[in-house]
Amino acid sequence: MLRLPFVIGAITVTSLALGQAKRQITGGATTNPPKIDGDISDPAWAGAAKAESFTDVASGTASEDQTTAYLLYDDKNIYVAFDCRDSRPDEIVARNTIRDSKYQIRGDVNTEDNVEVSFDPFRSASGSGNSRFSVNPLGTRSASFSGGRASKAEWNGEWEAAAKRTPIGWTAEMRIPWSSLNFPTGQQKISIGLNFYRYINRTQRIHEWSRMGVERFQENQGVWVDVPIPTSAFKPKLSLLPYVLGGLSKSGLSGKAGVDMRYTLTPQLTAVGTINPDFSGLEAAIQTIAFSSTEIFLPEYRPFFLEGGDFFDIPWGANSKDVLFYSRRIPSFDLGAKVFGKLNPKDTIGFLNTYDYNGRNDMVGRYSHQYGPTGEAGAMIIRKDSPGETNQISLLNNHYRTGKLGVDMVAANSAGPGAGGGMQAGSAYYADKFLTTILHVSAISSNFNSPDSFIPLKDYNGYWYTNFLRYNWKEGLFSGAQVVVNAVEFTRPDGSPYDKEATGRYTFYTRNDWLFSVDHQDITFEGLKDRTVGFEVTKGRTNRFQTYSLYVSTGETGSVKSTYIAPLVKLRVLGNLDVLYSGAIQNRAGIQQQHVFTLNYELSPTRSFGGRVVARNADTNAYFFYRNSGGRGTEYYIILGDPNAPKTVSSLQVKAVFAF
Repeated sequence: MLRLPFVIGAITVTSLALGQAKRQITGGATTNPPKIDGDISDPAWAGAAKAESFTDVASGTASEDQTTAYLLYDDKNIYVAFDCRDSRPDEIVARNTIRDSKYQIRGDVNTEDNVEVSFDPFRSASGSGNSRFSVNPLGTRSASFSGGRASKAEWNGEWEAAAKRTPIGWTAEMRIPWSSLNFPTGQQKISIGLNFYRYINRTQRIHEWSRMGVERFQENQGVWVDVPIPTSAFKPKLSLLPYVLGGLSKSGLSGKAGVDMRYTLTPQLTAVGTINPDFSGLEAAIQTIAFSSTEIFLPEYRPFFLEGGDFFDIPWGANSKDVLFYSRRIPSFDLGAKVFGKLNPKDTIGFLNTYDYNGRNDMVGRYSHQYGPTGEAGAMIIRKDSPGETNQISLLNNHYRTGKLGVDMVAANSAGPGAGGGMQAGSAYYADKFLTTILHVSAISSNFNSPDSFIPLKDYNGYWYTNFLRYNWKEGLFSGAQVVVNAVEFTRPDGSPYDKEATGRYTFYTRNDWLFSVDHQDITFEGLKDRTVGFEVTKGRTNRFQTYSLYVSTGETGSVKSTYIAPLVKLRVLGNLDVLYSGAIQNRAGIQQQHVFTLNYELSPTRSFGGRVVARNADTNAYFFYRNSGGRGTEYYIILGDPNAPKTVSSLQVKAVFAF
């Protein structure tokens, strides 16, 4: 067993010089708030604080097309405006009209011109402590709240935004209620972490006010100083989202009802509960047919787990293989409750419990303490109780970074039938403008029983080492490049080989939105070999309304000759009709195929209808839907079929979600 705390602790961590020091701003108080219409000629902005002199994130130099942000506040709201100058305003790109599309559709990847303001009231400098508000030149708003929050408008707060094109660029305005933010209590004035951003699609560059650089060092975000939190900023609020569901199938009529609840205990703590939750209409992640020696991680989409989800994640950014709480291990439940948030600016808690009437109970508890601007230590318990079986893991973790160097460590132990083993893991990493390099060492016992975790490999010790190299060009055909190379060597405790890997991916991005990538794998896993070479070409990599992509890989997987082909097409046609096709064909000791066709016609930003067909080898599932959701008030869903059945199901479901 590796003594990892000593291995990692022996690494000397040296503070390195950072870029521009964090900037400060003092917001302007107003008694005559601006009208939010995208026009910043409103006289109220004359008294606003200004954030000027934005910097190109990639190069660290002054932005060629400058941006000015304005900040105002009163006892109810924060007001933000942007003046975005553009030397080529005819090339400003704005496509999305669906609320929150920036943070949901492409996984927080910029795909069009937009501006963003980020608030960190606790100055946690962790990234997950930020609440972010963005708007594109069409006025489409997107928000990502500290700790994670589900998408219902009533739970996201009554914030608004608008934008306007001008002959020299575009402008935007936002109104953000104080009640949308979590903030410290018991202080007359506080300082809030703050930054302003602008993304220019034409140059594929992010520009920021307080320079954090490519490394995104959160402690270098700006500071809004001497902020007087209004006494009326917080009121305890109970929000209810009851639903009723009626169904018709071959087995007859069916009905179901339930409710989701959200209660803001304090400006720092939130409670969420659910009774008889319904996940039947959610599209689960589609499992790939590509060969893999181990289980493949799939994302979570269920609102109960998304709400406050960040409070149950270990800040273990250097490790991409293991997830200690993997909520997809809980397939269904009847009752659920969670409490999450800050006890004070330094201490964070998260508690989650789900119960199934068949007797299964899952519990997660996490506590963390921030002992410095970039240091955090915590403890976590994950427990599963079911008839005849009780398993639990307990763990301690530590995260620390100084300058460009950091260390993560986790030590865990399991208890219960067939359990008793431990896990020790740690990472040391370095990150700068061009390079991120990570050394991760770990040892996991064969009897480390973790039923609610995603840990695809056990009974080994060893290391993996990875390098991310990146570069950006301001001019020329290519806008950027990235090289990722990995080396893995895990052995059994007796020293016999287990998993040995040497892999790489080499990607180039062009200024006209093409992607070219080559990858290779040289893997020996329990004596079976993966030797493959792959190639990807994508046109329209940031344009979800017009994307063409093809990935081809050939060689051997699991010591069997294999070829894998994955085409992808995304189009918007006939005005508002989105058409998506994604395919996968693998020839490995026989042909496997998977084809997914999706249609979605957008009647408005909150109303659409469409369907999906999933053909997987001999099975085909088709379903159709109509939705009226994403806004305030009652939501409606009509589904013909079952989104997650392997084959087409003759059924009709009608669901209404109310808001109180």
